[in-house]
Amino acid sequence: MRVNLEDLDLELAVYIQEESELMSQLCDELAMIPERNDLSPECDITQADVGEPGPSAPARGVVCDLDVGDAKPVARRPRSIAPHLMMKVYELLNKLLETKLIENSESPWASLIVIVLKKNGVDIRMCIGDRVVAFIKLSNYPLSLVDDILIGFETAMWLTSLDMAGGFWAVTMT
Repeated sequence: MRVNLEDLDLELAVYIQEESELMSQLCDELAMIPERNDLSPECDITQADVGEPGPSAPARGVVCDLDVGDAKPVARRPRSIAPHLMMKVYELLNKLLETKLIENSESPWASLIVIVLKKNGVDIRMCIGDRVVAFIKLSNYPLSLVDDILIGFETAMWLTSLDMAGGFWAVTMT
């Protein structure tokens, strides 16, 4: 049997329950975030001084020195690049040479250039294919597990990340 709400002669009521002791204890243990009144401050983007756009400058004093021990140098044959991407690769290499983020090298070591299309399907990203060097590299310090790294964040209230466009070009490699 189905009963309709209008058929019932009920009096509408609001029940207020006082805060329980457990709830007050939980509230005391929660981290309180300070209240911000102005969540969208006025900002004029034309007044922002962010410098000249372009690649990051090389980091001073920071050098990634790969210890390869007595390993025989590896020089990989360049991959073929699709003709429609060739001009973009040429422009990118010239830009990196002009800004001194890369330099000509006569080293017996040579890694591949790997070209990847960005999400927009037009621009390119240049990567270095150094898998062979990664296998040769002698390391006493393997990478930490992600779980071990995350343990350090357990007490953090805020966590941010920065995406430094082309930031890997800023570290000198030897």
